[in-house]
Amino acid sequence: MKLIIYIALASVLTSLSIYGQQEILPIYNGITNRYSNKIYQTKNFHTSIQPYNLNQTNSTFVDSTTTKNSLDILKSKFRNNQSNYFISPIGVSQFGINLTNSSINYTTATGALIQYSPSNKLTTEINYKYFVSEQPTYIDTSLFSNTVLPSIGRFGLIPSQSNGIHDIQGHLNYTPNRFFSFLLGKGNHFWGDGYRSFLLSDNASSYPFLRIESTFWNVKYTNLYSWHSDITTGMSQNKFSASHHLSWNIIEGLNFGLFETVIWAGQDTLINRGFDVNYINPVIFYRPVEYAQGSNDNSILGISLKGQIKKQHIIYGQLLLDEFLLAELRSNQNWWGNKYAIQLGYKNYQLFNNPKLSFLIERNIARPFTYSHITSTLNYGHLGQSLAHPLGANFKETVQQLSYKHNRWIFSQQANFISYGGDSTNTNNGGNIFLSYKTRDGEYGHEILQGEQHRIFLNKIKVEYRLIDAINLNAFAALTIRNENTPYKNVTDLFFNVGLKTQLWNSYTDY
Repeated sequence: MKLIIYIALASVLTSLSIYGQQEILPIYNGITNRYSNKIYQTKNFHTSIQPYNLNQTNSTFVDSTTTKNSLDILKSKFRNNQSNYFISPIGVSQFGINLTNSSINYTTATGALIQYSPSNKLTTEINYKYFVSEQPTYIDTSLFSNTVLPSIGRFGLIPSQSNGIHDIQGHLNYTPNRFFSFLLGKGNHFWGDGYRSFLLSDNASSYPFLRIESTFWNVKYTNLYSWHSDITTGMSQNKFSASHHLSWNIIEGLNFGLFETVIWAGQDTLINRGFDVNYINPVIFYRPVEYAQGSNDNSILGISLKGQIKKQHIIYGQLLLDEFLLAELRSNQNWWGNKYAIQLGYKNYQLFNNPKLSFLIERNIARPFTYSHITSTLNYGHLGQSLAHPLGANFKETVQQLSYKHNRWIFSQQANFISYGGDSTNTNNGGNIFLSYKTRDGEYGHEILQGEQHRIFLNKIKVEYRLIDAINLNAFAALTIRNENTPYKNVTDLFFNVGLKTQLWNSYTDY
């Protein structure tokens, strides 16, 4: 990893100049949805690669001077190169009650954000947050996230406080010209046009990375080198990934994406590999390299497609292939090794020609054992969470979202219809990606939703009011109903939450 960092920093020093602020827009649905209508109408823009470089999105439409608040004015000066720094508090204070059983849940975070731009080619950012959280029971007892705060980090690292988490993130962004961009830091990424992603999402907590983007003609080519951790055994073990993503705007309104990643353990039974320099090459396919080394590293392929009709109707989809044999698929015997996931979605950011009204509907399906491997140090996960979909594998999901924006008010509704197959005693049914696929039951007969049937309906209605744009400070109230039906229980919970947040990150608890 250090070698890659040195190479990247040395190469950028010889580059050309570019104009405009190089700020990185946070991956947060509350921000991207606010500007998505204009983002998707920007000519030749690659919408599937987040976080966005603000310079590439036309920073005029995210100018925050809509109030006379001092933070908004300071942020506007920073974005317009009138000031080379921005400092602000960040955090969340959210309290809720389960009206069904009167149990309390809460999440509080306090911290600060510092951005500094010594030139119009270079921007640095660092943010720190201290979390204390008590999650609803269904999060603490379901799936494989019982030791982590969803999308944030691992509990138990602070000896005196079992429910406290320190989180520090930041990056160095260097954009020497309109062809190249270098981003080095600790954070998250999201590759796709949907609410979920099967390629790479921000569902897991942050991790160290180096991202190199090359943009030419109608193509954006991204290299991402990442450092992850596995905590399945209780100890932290290093693992690494190297990913390619090619985004091609074939014609206006039609985009094709090609994705590839390889994951390997930092240490195996023979040697301490660390970061494998064989995967540094930015233009190769990883599978031949894996075979040449005689390794059992985990390679994953994927493709994506996005079409826009009259710019406002957006149809998108993804196909991910973990392992796949066409002969086994044709045999129709449900071979365990045909591991794939499919996404199909539609969204509109000016529904009925109303720019205040947006809509999304999305279908996600994943076969059993997708993303899993021989050991958890080779799976597609980080710190106990999936790097793709929060449900892992062996599920079907439909997500529907509706929102209405009026001045500083935001009214939103989201419904999730989920079915997944859970594990029973001593049986790995393929949903938990942190279990070895060697513990499966046989070679054939593995179907989607196999195992203990879980059917979940979740519907959330939320009202928000934007207080300070510069730090995205919102006041909110939300009402959520969740029903989970299994062979052993049928439980309905009704949650009411209120709070304040400057939330510049996503936290996925909608399952």
